[in-house]
Amino acid sequence: GIQSFCKDLLEVADILEKATESVPKEEIKDENPHLKSLYEGLVMTEMQIQKVFKKHGLLRLNPVGAKFDPYEHEALFHTAAEGQEPGTIALVSKIGYKLHGRTLRPALVGVVKDA
Repeated sequence: GIQSFCKDLLEVADILEKATESVPKEEIKDENPHLKSLYEGLVMTEMQIQKVFKKHGLLRLNPVGAKFDPYEHEALFHTAAEGQEPGTIALVSKIGYKLHGRTLRPALVGVVKDA
């Protein structure tokens, strides 16, 4: 039962992350107080939800540069990447999560292919 609840909350965390990423950093300044306050509130909410996740054993998987692991990652595509070893993760398109050591949602990734 808790897994289903956690999966639903992951969507909320994803939306918060996308919201903060969509704000241009150069617009967050004192001359734009409403946007700055809104942005800071979103960041604080995102940090708080991650704290609650961690407290209950729900951890983020952001595996850029790690070896591909089919138990933790789902490969969406292969890509050429200079200077990176084949089989490593070049890009994460969606963060994954583990609940008490078990993969709840695999990270959606792009994997470096052989040249």
